[in-house]
Amino acid sequence: MEPGTDPLVAALDELKLRCVPMRDAAKGGPWRRAFPEDAVSLHVVLEGGCLIEADLHLWRYRLDPGEVLVVKPGIRGALRATCEANPPEVLSACVHLEAPLGHPMLASFPALIRASAGRIPRSFEPCLDALREELAIPTLGGGVVTSRLCEVLLVQALRKHVTDDLTWTDQGWFRMLADPLLREQLTEASRSGTTVASFARAMVRSRQRARARFAQFGGTLPSTFLRQARIRRAAELLRAGETDLARVASVCGFGSRRALSRAFRRELGVTPAAHWRSVHQRPFPRRNRP
Repeated sequence: MEPGTDPLVAALDELKLRCVPMRDAAKGGPWRRAFPEDAVSLHVVLEGGCLIEADLHLWRYRLDPGEVLVVKPGIRGALRATCEANPPEVLSACVHLEAPLGHPMLASFPALIRASAGRIPRSFEPCLDALREELAIPTLGGGVVTSRLCEVLLVQALRKHVTDDLTWTDQGWFRMLADPLLREQLTEASRSGTTVASFARAMVRSRQRARARFAQFGGTLPSTFLRQARIRRAAELLRAGETDLARVASVCGFGSRRALSRAFRRELGVTPAAHWRSVHQRPFPRRNRP
């Protein structure tokens, strides 16, 4: 895959992936690590064992040392020690993914992902070893290193989900990522000049067959996917401080400022200028039209 075309990298960059290790709660009573319900969470078992107790059908499994668990927001549950006399050592982190306007990756995020060494690339175990070393001997910059290693393990778990866990009946962003024809289109959607016709040409399919594949694997139409990606890109430019709406329209594939405003109203219920004001909390700077 050519540099800059990796859709997983593009999605995590758009979502501004950041892992923040969780602090242990005050000690007392049986060992228990609750899942945060407002964020994706990552749990790495370093020593000992624990049980996964989640508010899901038939989910009560053991996690052993070297295994990683990723939990979707809104899942009620916790990790519990398999032996109260010997509590496990578990590093947990909140995974911050900024998606004020949503993102198809988050919409199709699985409830739980379990990952361990095996079919995952060989970098998995060295990453775990490095994490153990950082935690065993705290040193300068250790917090940054620990956070970055957690991010690497999260990516490894997502890889595992795409390669091992998906079925032919699954739909959504991860299923599109696993499909060699649709994968390339995930990074093209927000670029200027991308159309449903260009999707079809890139896939070497007719427009009808391209739409059918988007519907089968993504659960959406290519026109919808394209429009939402463009709006997210435009909103990100506005959040970053851009005030030239003509430039935003051009960069994001809208034919004009008016087309950008219509799309914004349809998707978000506000104009681009109103969105800018809500983010920056000051009047939108008007430009004199030529």
